[in-house]
Amino acid sequence: MPQSKRSRRRATAAQGHHRRRAPTALSTSSSTREELQRASLGYSYTPSPSPAAFSLPNHLVLAQDYVADIEKTSLTVCMIADTLFADEKFTPLPGQILRALDKTLYNVKTRKWLCYPELSLSSDDLQREHAMAAFLNEFTRHCWLLQKQTGKNQRLPAHALRWTVTNSVRTLLNGETVEAPGIALVDTRVTDMQWSDVLCDVQLVSRDDLMPQALQLLTTGAANVFSTQEDRMYHVGIAFAGDTFQIAIFDRAGRIVTGAFDVHSHCLLLARTLMGLTMLDSSYCGKDASVMMRDGRRFVIVGGLEYEILQTLSTSSSIRGRGTVCWRCRRRDSDMDYVIKNVWADTRQQPSEGDFLRKASNIDGVANLIDEEVIPWPDGEYRTTLWLRDLVRGPNRYTDVSHIPHLELRRLVLEPYGRPLKEFSSKDELLFALRDAIHAHECLYENEDVLHCDISDNNILLHEPAGASRRRGILIDLDCAAAVELQEGFKVGPLGRSAGTLPFMACDILRFRAAHAPWHDLESFLYVLIFICASYAGPSNTPRKDFDLRASALGPWLTGDGLTKFVIMCSYNDQEFRKFQDEVFHPYFDDLKDFVGELRTLIMRTWDEYPTHRAVLDVFDRHLRARQSAAEDVTATHPRTDGSASPVDHTPREGAKRKRSDENDNVVADFPHGRRDSHTVHGRTRADASSDSHTSDDSDGTLVEKLYSTQAARDDIDVECKRRKVVYFD
Repeated sequence: MPQSKRSRRRATAAQGHHRRRAPTALSTSSSTREELQRASLGYSYTPSPSPAAFSLPNHLVLAQDYVADIEKTSLTVCMIADTLFADEKFTPLPGQILRALDKTLYNVKTRKWLCYPELSLSSDDLQREHAMAAFLNEFTRHCWLLQKQTGKNQRLPAHALRWTVTNSVRTLLNGETVEAPGIALVDTRVTDMQWSDVLCDVQLVSRDDLMPQALQLLTTGAANVFSTQEDRMYHVGIAFAGDTFQIAIFDRAGRIVTGAFDVHSHCLLLARTLMGLTMLDSSYCGKDASVMMRDGRRFVIVGGLEYEILQTLSTSSSIRGRGTVCWRCRRRDSDMDYVIKNVWADTRQQPSEGDFLRKASNIDGVANLIDEEVIPWPDGEYRTTLWLRDLVRGPNRYTDVSHIPHLELRRLVLEPYGRPLKEFSSKDELLFALRDAIHAHECLYENEDVLHCDISDNNILLHEPAGASRRRGILIDLDCAAAVELQEGFKVGPLGRSAGTLPFMACDILRFRAAHAPWHDLESFLYVLIFICASYAGPSNTPRKDFDLRASALGPWLTGDGLTKFVIMCSYNDQEFRKFQDEVFHPYFDDLKDFVGELRTLIMRTWDEYPTHRAVLDVFDRHLRARQSAAEDVTATHPRTDGSASPVDHTPREGAKRKRSDENDNVVADFPHGRRDSHTVHGRTRADASSDSHTSDDSDGTLVEKLYSTQAARDDIDVECKRRKVVYFD
């Protein structure tokens, strides 16, 4: 009897302990099944016969090196799911769900899923994909209904989610593109599925040894999700290979994967992941909760002020990197347009873009910073991309993590709002806008010791100030800018820091370990003009037809081929360069060929002098005066009868607002340091050039063989390099 009493006391204590952990017991008794059946009326998704797979249209088709880059950044972190979907997020807990599903979907005694599909089935007719989708949907449905049964206050998503079979084109590590069936998690209301609807991406393969292939296929899905969803902080993918699974998290620093786990023996991990994706709000799928939706309109709050997102101006097509997204926005109490820039910035990079913009606040022609905020994660914490990677353990932890960028999401409010440079209304407006941007670049460099370092066609905008007679060019994007320091008589950026947009980068930056200097940015301005002359057939973003830029002489520039660019810009004589212009320039820009040729001579072929802002601006001024004079002669010969102004008229309207007194209203501007009558030039030395070329020796040699088949021609390049005092790698 005493033993019996002790046994009863232990049993009672155990029951009490169970009650404390789960105040509302879960079971699948006959009465509970009836309750679940009644509760199912509140679940908005009812399984239906499987339709054919939804075909996801290609938004991006990845190149081989894109997939290889993600593979290179991949880290294994085992505790991802436990960190993302912690116990305190759930009521009931994942373990309670599994016990409640005993003998329905899961057998607790044998530790086996009862309905897990056989993945060795053929994928030709999508049997295994439909079987897996049915399994995932059944588990999701039971989780929702069991949660409703508990009467707890855990907030479910407003609408149920479903796992749907898909088909899409994906890229493998070997560069092969394949038709890949899969599964996507979407809102049940979605009828015409797009990549913008995908909350989670799933890939299936038949055997464990094919798991690497499944992970490679997930990279294409992640790239399409990031490029179509502007409110992504990270993306979750799941790969099933036979009876094993892996979870992959993609963010702006690359990819993190869990180890490969058995679906049966690690049932709790799988259940936790599926519950986190389907029962918690969309922020746990990687969405940015700070972007709010009301009545189909998007809003964000920065600095306590609410902005409505009116238009997406630009997005990034890459997973890794800054992931920049720009919106045109407006406050409720204002009719002024602002630009809000979302960017993943490295916390270790100092000064930041915001710091540079604050320094440039008094410079006309540079975007003005209104406000800046760091965006917290859904739980209110401020984290970087190191967050999950910090869970890496083992002897190689420092090596694995040390190269990872510490990226945090920042939101910058900027003004004024401008239009892309390609929307120039005339060649004169194009040249004036470039001149404005070069002048702003000079002020930024001379007055604030800041070098832009990323001059491109996208970073020069057109803006019409109030009361102005023409649109002005403004410089934007200082996220690659560098603080310059005096070295050997020149103010230059740090040595070995490579920055810029490939087609517009200076030859020296592409080919050597060179300190970024102002003449490199002046070279980039020249490339902006060359690319516009080759890419458009006229003003107002007129597309050029029957011309493939990649197949032209400019094609290698798009991939950063510094040697090919150097040969054209430095080695070609005037006659050869004019032939190059004739091949790539659209006829609309024929009257700019002499101007471009003179800029090339000044910037690229004045061997013993560095080009200066003043020298470049003088070339602009001289040609703009000549164009104005020619236009006036035409007007005098053929007077206008409509009363309209000359196309190059730039006299400021009365009452035009100015940011500072040196705004260049006339062709020749009043510079902050006064007019310099002579050019300030310096010796063009390359003592620091070494074998640390950004382009490999092998690729350089191959290109030389392509371009020049004779030793005499190769010797000509060597002579040009020696004249420029640049080390050339054969």
